[in-house]
Amino acid sequence: MAGAMNLRFLETLVYVAELRSFRQAAARLHTTQPAVSARIRALEDSLGVELVDRTGRDVRLTPAGVEAVRYARAIAELNADMCQRLSSAQMLQGILRLGVIDTIIHTWLPRLIERLRTTYPQVSFELTADTSISLAAQLRAGDIDLALLMGPLDDDGIVNRDLGRYPMAWVANPDRFAFDGPIDVAQLADYPILSYPRHSKPYRTIERCFEASRGRQPLLNCSNSLASLVRLAVDGIGIAAIPPAVIERELAAGTLVRLPVRQAFPGLRFTACYADRPPAALPSTVAGFAREEAVRFSAEKGPDWAEPPQDDDTAP
Repeated sequence: MAGAMNLRFLETLVYVAELRSFRQAAARLHTTQPAVSARIRALEDSLGVELVDRTGRDVRLTPAGVEAVRYARAIAELNADMCQRLSSAQMLQGILRLGVIDTIIHTWLPRLIERLRTTYPQVSFELTADTSISLAAQLRAGDIDLALLMGPLDDDGIVNRDLGRYPMAWVANPDRFAFDGPIDVAQLADYPILSYPRHSKPYRTIERCFEASRGRQPLLNCSNSLASLVRLAVDGIGIAAIPPAVIERELAAGTLVRLPVRQAFPGLRFTACYADRPPAALPSTVAGFAREEAVRFSAEKGPDWAEPPQDDDTAP
């Protein structure tokens, strides 16, 4: 008869199954490869069946292993859900590896961090500021636990929590770029355009805007730093498409103004993303906090600055 299951051994089996590697599972669990092998062997001894086929070079599950992973994942998820719902602020602790894009850093991220610090004082965070493309890759590789980015991510095993949408606007230094009355986006092709990184969603949107206008493609100057884009726009280096929510002070001071472009620039949708595998209690909790802060921010600023999150099953 099988003995009592060790939760850590079950979580180890889930990681081995997902990563197809004892070495990568060990790195993710902050342990050694022999320790991972020992846990899987102990689990096999307890169940009385082989879970991993060790005859080939690649890690493959036996039919019993495939079935065991299904139960192991369910047990681990129930455990994470129990910890999330029943733990006190003192019980939820650890390090959250948080990846965030600049747009969120410049709006409501400080309030999220303050809420996390106040609610869960035993939790610390490692903050990575990067592009959505890079953060998505880091999340898939297991290098970060939670990513706040332009999403969602259409990946198996990734949970997406909608964080709302920011409208976009064409903006520029009024002393360098002045236009009389409404203009078509095609007219902007005569000027340098400041853009988010190449291959990012805003970059591709800019390309599509000019394609739809049947005008020529402008000269796109890219930066992976939103602060740099804002500074360059303020200094009159070029015209930029930026969410007004992150340049509130510049618009109020008149160092940047919205350009009267007839064609609307599609807004940017943001998502909190984390892997649906143990341990997920902390990323799931903070993703919920992030969603609440996004709702709060949109309520304060209004729809011209930030649109509230949609239900996760209806968000595009």
